[in-house]
Amino acid sequence: MAFGAYTVQGQQSEHYTQYQFNQFNFNPAVAGTKRCIDIRTGYRFQWVGIDGAPQTGFVNAHGPLSFSKRKRNLFGPKSGIGVLINRDKFGPFSFLQAQLSYALHLPINKDWRLSFGASFGIKQAAFSTNNLTTEFNDPSVPSSSQSFLVFPDGRLGVWLADKKTYFGFSVHNLFGNRLDQIGPESQLQRHFYMTAGRQIKLEKKWVFVPSFFFMKTANTPVDFHLSALFNLDNKVSFGVGLRRTDAVTAQFRVKLFNFISVGYSFDFIISKLNKNIWYTHEITGGFNSCSNYGNSSTTSCATFE
Repeated sequence: MAFGAYTVQGQQSEHYTQYQFNQFNFNPAVAGTKRCIDIRTGYRFQWVGIDGAPQTGFVNAHGPLSFSKRKRNLFGPKSGIGVLINRDKFGPFSFLQAQLSYALHLPINKDWRLSFGASFGIKQAAFSTNNLTTEFNDPSVPSSSQSFLVFPDGRLGVWLADKKTYFGFSVHNLFGNRLDQIGPESQLQRHFYMTAGRQIKLEKKWVFVPSFFFMKTANTPVDFHLSALFNLDNKVSFGVGLRRTDAVTAQFRVKLFNFISVGYSFDFIISKLNKNIWYTHEITGGFNSCSNYGNSSTTSCATFE
């Protein structure tokens, strides 16, 4: 996370190692892309051992507006809704946001669908002086802790996918809200996300899934995460990844009872922070009712399930 002297700039939104299984948290256009209700939750402990290191958590749910088990009308648009709650804390700053999402899904042909989504909500921003120490009195730093609401807060997204491939693009902090309560130059920067992945069928029930995740703001270089996962019949998956020049990642995920998933990832820091051997841990869980449709294979959905 990067910011200047009490000027909120650079990366202000969370990122996750297990982004492949949490696409809706970044892109509102994913809402309702599956034929069932999908619920996700998780928590990320970044750079464990550093005072004020980022900690992020989330819970979200989305699903289609129609739950008909009959074959979808090829030429008819579909839609979905969702809700998400995220909390991000780093140093003296913390953000708690809640948003409602709507997405429209348009068929291109029998395999591909193009989706457009938007989410709007509210964000609570806080600045705690209890977690801040200065060498001298700085008039630009608030003398007491601040907590206030940021409204409106919004996101836009586009999603293109078939059963094996997906492409996504989204924009966060859509309105670029100012945070005058924290400082005269404080402002939420727009975050641009891009992601893509593809399932490649191997022998028997094994599937190889390469993917990438890019993030960009006006004041930071491109942050990217490249990943390679191996998945066995959508029951067990494991893989490795590289996040820019910051970390090498490893992750493992298992499905229980065909509709519950549990995941864990570990980031080994390879940047200058590694001198003190700090690590990042991420734990996720999910519930997905798509098993009710009698199809749990890895090729049923590009984002698994």
